[in-house]
Amino acid sequence: MQPKFLGIDGEYHPAGSFLGTDGNYHPKGSFLGSDGKYHPKGSFLGWDGRYHRAGEFVGRDGRYHPQGQFAGREGQYHPAGSFVGSDGSYHQAGAFVGTDGRYHPTGSFMGTDGRYHARGSFLGVDGRYHLPGSFCGVDGKYHQSGSFLGVHGGYVDSDSWLAEEQQNQSGLLA
Repeated sequence: MQPKFLGIDGEYHPAGSFLGTDGNYHPKGSFLGSDGKYHPKGSFLGWDGRYHRAGEFVGRDGRYHPQGQFAGREGQYHPAGSFVGSDGSYHQAGAFVGTDGRYHPTGSFMGTDGRYHARGSFLGVDGRYHLPGSFCGVDGKYHQSGSFLGVHGGYVDSDSWLAEEQQNQSGLLA
C-alpha cells in the first residue's frame, strides 16, 4: 500500500504529491504547463499547441495517437495487438471467430440460447442473459448496477445501458 499524508485540505494524498499554485494537490512529477494547467510527468507540448502524454505520436493523419497504436492499411489507427481478420476488418487482440462465423472479443461466450454474450453476462431468472452487475428489481425486470427505484415507483436506468442490454440480449454485443 502506498504511503499517504494528510494535506491542508483535510484529505489524504499519495506520498510525493504536492500543493500546486491552483490550490489542488498533484501527483509527484507533475508540472505546470504554459497553459496554466498541471500535466503528468513526461507530457509534452505538441505542434498543435496542446499537451500530450509521454509516448503519444503524430500519425500520418496529422493527429496525435497513444503509444502502441498503428496505422492500418485503410489509414485508420488501431490499438496495439489488433489484427486483420479473415473478413478483412481489423479486430482487437484476442478476438476470435465464433461458430456463427463472426468475430467476438476475448471473454465472450456462447450462451444456452446459441448467441454470443459479453464477458461476465449471466442467465437471469427470466431466461435471458444480462450484463454484469445487473439485478432483478421488485418490478421483475433487470436493471443496471447503480439504478434506483425513483419516487414515482419506476427504476431510473441510463439510456445507454438499456441499448447495450438490448444488444447483449440479442447476442450482438461485441
